[in-house]
Amino acid sequence: MMPKPTDKATSESAVFFPREGAILRILLLEDLRSDADVIALELRKLVVPKEIKVVTNRADFETHFRQYQPHLVLSDYSLPQYTGLDALHYVRERNPYLPFIICTGSMNEEIAVQCLKSGADDYVLKDSLGRLCSAIENALSAKQNLVSKELATADLEASEENMRAIAQNAPDHIFKIRPDGTIIYANRMVSDLPIERIIGKSIYEFACPAEVHRLQASIAESHQQAVQTALEIRGHRRGGSDEWYLCRMGPVMAGGEVKAIVLIASNITSRIRAERETAQLNEQLQTLTKHLEQVREQEKEKIAVEIHDELGQELTGTKLSLFWIKQQLLSGNLAAQQGAILERIDDLIGLTSTTIETVRRIAHELRPVVLDNMGLEAALDWYTKNFSKNTGIDCSLHVDLPEITLSKRFSTSVYRIVQEALTNVARHSGAQKAWVDLILEDDTLLLQIRDNGKGIDVSKALKSNSLGIFGIRERIRGWDGTLDLVNQNPKGSLLRVQFQTDVLVNIEAMTNFKSTID
Repeated sequence: MMPKPTDKATSESAVFFPREGAILRILLLEDLRSDADVIALELRKLVVPKEIKVVTNRADFETHFRQYQPHLVLSDYSLPQYTGLDALHYVRERNPYLPFIICTGSMNEEIAVQCLKSGADDYVLKDSLGRLCSAIENALSAKQNLVSKELATADLEASEENMRAIAQNAPDHIFKIRPDGTIIYANRMVSDLPIERIIGKSIYEFACPAEVHRLQASIAESHQQAVQTALEIRGHRRGGSDEWYLCRMGPVMAGGEVKAIVLIASNITSRIRAERETAQLNEQLQTLTKHLEQVREQEKEKIAVEIHDELGQELTGTKLSLFWIKQQLLSGNLAAQQGAILERIDDLIGLTSTTIETVRRIAHELRPVVLDNMGLEAALDWYTKNFSKNTGIDCSLHVDLPEITLSKRFSTSVYRIVQEALTNVARHSGAQKAWVDLILEDDTLLLQIRDNGKGIDVSKALKSNSLGIFGIRERIRGWDGTLDLVNQNPKGSLLRVQFQTDVLVNIEAMTNFKSTID
């Protein structure tokens, strides 16, 4: 049998549809010319345009069937060495939709039943040809309806297959549920449960108990008001962390009533976590900004006190000594006071040296001049020596940068990272020794600050709101660096920062270009 039609083009070749310009092609198998003429005369009553091919034997019939491609076959039953039943079998093997009508002089009931069972659409006796046209019209109409129905069924099956493929490959969970929450369709596994075990369960089993009331209210709204609704809820807890879903619901209508609800659950856990991390980061930035403002005010206050108390006193002492020398010069008694004047001048020289040291120290605390004048290595050497002197912690510095020139901006960032890290060592580690390494390895610039203190809780330190660690993170973020904290054995901790030198070059070039434009 030929395959069933699956598209419009196939249906048009399978059966005749009375469209504009269409001509009904009729193949008549009749060995008696007189009977063929009578049948042709009767066919004039058909209202559709038509043409008739008459054949008298098996060979011509099969040849014209292939070449002529008729829309209708009329066949006598009794022909020499060939019967209408043989012709019917030949046609049905090649086209199940082609109308086939037996048109014969006589036929007993048994043969008639056999022909109808074999696929004949009707039979008409030659002495009752007045029924021929109506039989043809009925046969054509029946085949047209059959093809149209099968085409519609094929379209429906294709549409269902497409929807099934879309649902099965959709990134979201899709459920069809009854208004009471019973699941009647699911497109994928949920919580490792296969689909067959999900069907029949309640959708509320897959929500956190605290969210069931909100989900019920949203489903009830979609059902009662026949509207689309949406809400964000938590799902079951997995591995100790919440999962969040955006649930969108819409009614399935039939006969003007809501028969079911389609629920699409999109996993938005990553978005929720990103929003929370962003909010936490903003909070940390605000805290850091406030902290920096406090530090800035404290530094201003400290510098003001030092300028007033130390530098002010030193300058006041200088002024008083100069005033005393002036008075002695005006008294005219230089010979008697020469020794005292020289002694006072020596004091002024010493006081001036102290004032210069005070100015340098204050300037270094604001920003080490050596960093701008002599570079990062010299600035780190100066800072680590002062760190050892001020804290009692023996701090060693190792720098190996043979083939790289660091910008002032990047050098400042590295200097502040070392400053912040060593401050944490002094405050929290209880260490006696610390090591600072700044090394170029292949295309990676490695900064390490180690100590032999009591160690560090790495996970706690990374999750905490510590402004020290957070400040270091913010500094390296601008240079696309990475930060690692390691709790060393048997004791001590390690802070490791890595930068890719090609990234540093690109970022610096972009910054310089932007500065040029600005």
